[in-house]
Amino acid sequence: MKYIDIHTHPFKEYHVNPLEVVHNWKEQNMDKMFIVGTSKEDSIELLELCSHEKYLYPIIGIHPTLANGKSDGDFLESIITKDVIGIGEIGLDYHYDDSPSKEIQKESFLAQLRVAKKHNIVGMLHLRDSLDDAFDIFTLDEFKNINIILHSFSGDSNYVKKCLPYSNIYFSISGIVTFKNAQKTKDAVKEIPLDRIFCETDSPYLAPVPMRGKENISPYVMYTYREIANLKNVSEEFLVNQISKNVKKVFNI
Repeated sequence: MKYIDIHTHPFKEYHVNPLEVVHNWKEQNMDKMFIVGTSKEDSIELLELCSHEKYLYPIIGIHPTLANGKSDGDFLESIITKDVIGIGEIGLDYHYDDSPSKEIQKESFLAQLRVAKKHNIVGMLHLRDSLDDAFDIFTLDEFKNINIILHSFSGDSNYVKKCLPYSNIYFSISGIVTFKNAQKTKDAVKEIPLDRIFCETDSPYLAPVPMRGKENISPYVMYTYREIANLKNVSEEFLVNQISKNVKKVFNI
C-alpha cells in the first residue's frame, strides 16, 4: 500500500537537503505528500520544492502565531500559482501569550480564507484553544462553497457532531490519535464518517506510537492509518483507498 500525508513540513529549517529527504520518503511507500506553509518564507520555499516532483503538492499560508492581519491575504495573492491546492495552515491560536492579538489573527484568518474562496481551493486550518471562535468564522455563508479541513483535529466528539451538518468540513487526524492518553481524539474519530477523514503527520512534530520521541517523517503516517482503521473497524487497505478517494474529491487532484 501507498499512503498520502496531507500535512508535512520538510523545510530547510529541519533538513539540510529537503529534496533529498522527500525522495527518501517517497521510496518508503508514499504516494503523495502535501507540503504546508506556516510563514512567508517557507511558503515561498515550498513552492520551489514542490516544483521538482509531481507527488509533492503545495499549500501556502501564514500561521496564526505569525499573523499580520489583512495583508497576509495580499501576500498569498502575490505568490500563488496554478499548482497551489490549498491555503494553510491558517486559523486561530490562543495558546501563547506572545501571539498576535485575537483581532489581528481573525483579520488574517478571514483574509486568507478569502484567497482560498477566490481560487476555489481548500482551506487547511490550525486551531488551538480557539475552536468556538474559529467555528464562527469558517462556517460563515461566504465560505460554504469551499472545502475546509481541520488539521491535526483537536476537538472532541461533540465538536465533530457540531461540524457534521456542514458538508464542506473535513477532519485530518495526526499521530496524536495513537497516544495512550488521547481518548478524546479516539472518541472523536469514531464519530467522523469515513468520507470526511484524512491522515497526516505534521512532520517533524507529533511522531506516532511506536515512533514517539523521534523526529516525525511522512512515512510514519502509516501508523495513524492503522490506528484509525482499527477505531473505525475497517481494514487498513480499505481506509487507504477511501482516503485516496477523499483526496481526489476534496482537492480535485
